[in-house]
Amino acid sequence: MKPTMEQIKYATDLLRKLGYDVADYDFEKMTRAEVSDLIDELKQEWE
Repeated sequence: MKPTMEQIKYATDLLRKLGYDVADYDFEKMTRAEVSDLIDELKQEWE
């Protein structure tokens, strides 16, 4: 299942805030679960 636009936007925002290159992540090829896991990891790093 493809990730939602909201997931992609949130992940992109977190990646930018943490200094990652968003171009390194191909959200179109990721599943909803993979993006969810990425968001969880980024949120932990942000804390």
